[in-house]
Amino acid sequence: MASVAVANLSRHFGRVVALDDISFSVADGEFLTLLGPSGCGKSTTLAALAGLDRPTKGTIRIGDRILFDGASGVFVDAQFRNLGLMFQSYALWPHMTVAQNLDFTLELRRIRGAEAKRRIDETLSLVDMIDFADRYPGELSGGQQQRVALARTLVYQPEILLLDEPLSNLDAKLRDRARIWLGELQKRTGVTTVYVTHDQAEALALSDRIIVMNKGRIAQIGTPTEIYETPSDVFVADFVGASNLIDAELALQPGGQATARLPNGEILRVNPGPSGPVTLAIRPEKIVIGEDGGPPDNRVVAKVLAKSYLGARNLYVIGIGGQRLRVETNAGIDATEMPIRLPMESIRVYPRA
Repeated sequence: MASVAVANLSRHFGRVVALDDISFSVADGEFLTLLGPSGCGKSTTLAALAGLDRPTKGTIRIGDRILFDGASGVFVDAQFRNLGLMFQSYALWPHMTVAQNLDFTLELRRIRGAEAKRRIDETLSLVDMIDFADRYPGELSGGQQQRVALARTLVYQPEILLLDEPLSNLDAKLRDRARIWLGELQKRTGVTTVYVTHDQAEALALSDRIIVMNKGRIAQIGTPTEIYETPSDVFVADFVGASNLIDAELALQPGGQATARLPNGEILRVNPGPSGPVTLAIRPEKIVIGEDGGPPDNRVVAKVLAKSYLGARNLYVIGIGGQRLRVETNAGIDATEMPIRLPMESIRVYPRA
């Protein structure tokens, strides 16, 4: 397998800047996810890695090979990069059996005979599809087609695996199972993987590291825990998982403490940050309901504005400080008001955009 190094990569489409001077690396055997909303540049980045699109400037290196260098004009075409690419559409040949779909990929690379048969059998066994080798794609379920498409990508043993929203065509329950299976498969093969998705649950479940992208730039790089627990800005806090965003005015107090004044005058103790207008962020599951024996700070009585039963938990919309917050809890509450505590350690403070 191989590592990936991207440096100062940009892609301009006329006046539109799709990628704005991004740099990152992928370690040998790592599972890295590019996460972000539509139009953030994640698929453009993947296309540049695959050789399907020529960036405006920067460099792309895989292992010891330079695949793109804008300064010197180096650009290696896609067919010479030895990368495995799988799109949202599985694009299986409908007139070929499962085994023939894989064999055609090997034929293009002049791998024939006993070696081709060995690779096809090994790869189909790897994805648990060896018993379906003689079936046609139309005779397979969506999840089975997804496995065949991945097998076709793996059969020629690419250095890097590039996956562009490969689970988005599956229904929710099948997507959950496929996510677990894909993570286990990547660990078994050890193939370096770059994965593109807008689904935060996929990113958190599968990745060794995540790159959160916004408007062609990298907003944050980190492990799933780092991205979720310590988001770098309001965008990451709001995009990765749900966050309550609260406008406030922060004032620094003697002794290194800080307080945040909400629009209705309510005062919260928070961690120090930039004085003046700020945005506070707190996850719905971090808000404590009822008397929990914790510190007396940041306790208020909130009005219950709405309630949704989600099966494993309840979602409440509450009103405090003139703002609406979401609270997730296992508790079932029928009252019109509830005492809550906003733990200071769970409140993130950001300069107001």
